[in-house]
Amino acid sequence: MLKQVLGYIPVNVANIVISFGTIALLTRLLSGEEFGRYALAMVSLQFGHMTAFSWIEAGISRFYARAERTGELATHLKTSYITAVILSIIGLPLFFAIIYFLPFDDTRMKMLLAYALGSTCLTIIYNIGIESHKAAHRIGRYSALHSSQRLLGFSVGIILILITDLREIAPFVGIILANMIAIIIDLPFMLNKMKSGKVDQALVRQYFAYGMPICLSLILSYILSQGDLFFIKYFMGDLAVGQYNAGYNLANRSLDVLFIWIAMAVTPIAITTLEKEGLEKTKHVLRNYAGILLLFILPTATGIALVAEPAGFILGQSVRAEAVKIMPWIAFAGVMNGFIAYYAQRAFVLSQRTGMLAITMILPVLINIGLNIWLIPLYGLKGAIWATLVAYGVGLVLSLVVARRYFPLPLPFMALLKVGFACLVMSGIVLSLPQSLTNLPDIAELLIKASVGALVYGFTVFVTNAAHCRELITDMVRAYKARTASKQVSAQ
Repeated sequence: MLKQVLGYIPVNVANIVISFGTIALLTRLLSGEEFGRYALAMVSLQFGHMTAFSWIEAGISRFYARAERTGELATHLKTSYITAVILSIIGLPLFFAIIYFLPFDDTRMKMLLAYALGSTCLTIIYNIGIESHKAAHRIGRYSALHSSQRLLGFSVGIILILITDLREIAPFVGIILANMIAIIIDLPFMLNKMKSGKVDQALVRQYFAYGMPICLSLILSYILSQGDLFFIKYFMGDLAVGQYNAGYNLANRSLDVLFIWIAMAVTPIAITTLEKEGLEKTKHVLRNYAGILLLFILPTATGIALVAEPAGFILGQSVRAEAVKIMPWIAFAGVMNGFIAYYAQRAFVLSQRTGMLAITMILPVLINIGLNIWLIPLYGLKGAIWATLVAYGVGLVLSLVVARRYFPLPLPFMALLKVGFACLVMSGIVLSLPQSLTNLPDIAELLIKASVGALVYGFTVFVTNAAHCRELITDMVRAYKARTASKQVSAQ
């Protein structure tokens, strides 16, 4: 597992650069209102993609190992690609028609939505190859292609903001260009993999039956995490959307990068293990997975809460003051959201009971919508935060309880206890640092507090052996020595 996690370092470095680069640069290059509209368009893009396309992505990931085992990989790939192309051809004019008939007269916003939703019609074709590489454990190709695509799209978007009048539209033009180039590069490799295959309509139906409940769950999860932006837009305007989204993303992206990094390494392993080695081995994989998540995610959220004020230097002036106020709360909401999406829901995927994914999200979404309508007019952005925290808490408990009815998902209580204790020790030490640190430049205060916190946390988890971290360190040292020895042998 450790080898796979380390193999995804390049793509996650790209994710970090883009995640924080987007926040740091766009909140400076765009006005608060423009950043708010960009955020709404990005959320709309994700909603559109999940609704129309995510079911086929889920199918190619889940059934890749089975197709490989049964000798039907070429048919699996060809069916997935042709389906993606057809969906894209149908989706593009459908998205444009929906945008045209939206009940508002803001031409600029409609153009922004057209570029955003148009870009996702290329993303689905690109993603079929990417999901295949991940499912096949082609880590090197996946990392090189995906990191290059993301960095290219981001860079082109920033350049276009600087040299054109596209403004908040520019990032989506960058995504379109990057998708086109990545597809051209990757498609010959994938065509070779599927050349002996055929299009099987029965497989399409199987993927739809498996993947559509996942789509519904993703949509509900996204409403839970991002739907409040539309209520903030309605009650407070574009600037408030930009402020909330900036704080939300700065706090949540750090956690997302870690969740996605660990999950993208472990999920294919868990599926392959279940298909080839059975349930007990899979439970062992998931137990280690849960421990690693806690070991890295919980201290990250605690650290964000502790250094929210100095970390705000990353944000542009138009959104900074309000954004840093919500970051500590969003960090812990992000922990709950991540464990719903990247741990509890893995039980439904592995048991192929994906219909339960959506069912477990209905109550939290309804709670979130109701609380947003009630609390935002009364308390502004704080109301949106409180709604999010309550809804995520309900969602996490409900997801874990229901998930364990269908799959024996391990609950690492001892790891949670030890990691939680280490986070409390870290918090106590950081909060006791001299108040004079606040007189330093923000980046200096941030680095000092983060360094002290990391050292204290690392020492505490090592002493308590939280989440079996000593074994993890031993494995890392062993892997490093083996890699070094291999290089020396090759050099000779």
